[in-house]
Amino acid sequence: MSTLPVSSFDDDTPSDLLGPFRFLVKASLLDCSTKSKCCSVFTCLLGVVMVVVTLIRISFLMEAVGAPLELGWGEGIFFGYPGLTGFVFSLCLFGWTKNGLIPKFCKRLVRVRMLRQAANSKLDKFRILHGLALGFSIPWFVAMMSWIIYNFVHGKVYYGGPEQSIAKRIFLIISNFYVWFISTVCLAIYIFISAALNREVSYFNEELKKAKEEKTLRNIGVLEKFDFRQNQILEMILFAHESLSSLGGFVPLFMYWGLANGVYLTSFVYDVPLLYAIIVGFNLASIIFYNVFVMFPAIILQEHLKTTTRILINNDEFECSKDPIVYQTYRIMIDRFQKVNTNISIIASLPITVQTFAACSFVAPNLGFLLIMVKNVILVNGGHV
Repeated sequence: MSTLPVSSFDDDTPSDLLGPFRFLVKASLLDCSTKSKCCSVFTCLLGVVMVVVTLIRISFLMEAVGAPLELGWGEGIFFGYPGLTGFVFSLCLFGWTKNGLIPKFCKRLVRVRMLRQAANSKLDKFRILHGLALGFSIPWFVAMMSWIIYNFVHGKVYYGGPEQSIAKRIFLIISNFYVWFISTVCLAIYIFISAALNREVSYFNEELKKAKEEKTLRNIGVLEKFDFRQNQILEMILFAHESLSSLGGFVPLFMYWGLANGVYLTSFVYDVPLLYAIIVGFNLASIIFYNVFVMFPAIILQEHLKTTTRILINNDEFECSKDPIVYQTYRIMIDRFQKVNTNISIIASLPITVQTFAACSFVAPNLGFLLIMVKNVILVNGGHV
């Protein structure tokens, strides 16, 4: 059987993976990766303080504003529930840096790269992704800061709510900026790691398909190399998902709830100034896109894993193989991705797949339309919201 190749960990691998975001991680005040004991205690305490700050922010955002179905109530739900993600992001960055996610993942990534049949340096470059991540952070910044600044000018937290103290409004502006910053860094790390996983599985499929076409898979030496490489990829996926699920398992829940209430807020489009209506609409679009960026990498990975199984199953070479070791190895490779759960699941119950994404994307907006119908029924019957 194949053995794990001796590999030296390249110190540049984490830098290549994160690019400029390695500096942004340190600026997040949640970086606990320092090796010095004295500094480690300080950074951990500072990280805990910042986590508490995001928790305090939630209490301000989730304050009851008006009666149910009123504009202020809708704003509180729309901005408040996605606001819960700020706490999630702070915990993610704190935990990922403290547990050394990036260096540990990169060590596994280097091992898997060494198992490729043919070198492909293009797969190891992430500069385009770095640029896209920085570019998409700009509209996300505009979305997160526009509504809070607009309401700050009007002396409020929510347009449909009561006036608030200047201290609370300043705190929310600063904390909104901070949450934008850590949410950008968090999503970037999530996407970079997911992209590395997807690239390795996709390239594995390419080389597996090529070996299948060349009819070399019945060679036990070739098959065992693919078997060993597949196992290393699986271990890398499971290791990465232990950490990434802390983001992917919770953020979509809050974003979908925000989407439902964002749709409901469209019923007040004629009750608020045009500029504020545009701001709310832009925030709604931003929530949708952010959710897509969280869910799609996990969905794409599952599709790549299905492709691996499909390549192996649609191969009649093994059905007539007389070598029991070849057939046994072949069956292990098929069962590995089918029987081991590699999904990231929303609140540990809904695996992120194409079907889940489609179902949630259908149900969430319709919950918003249902709220609009309830509101209209109340108004028609002489009620007030």
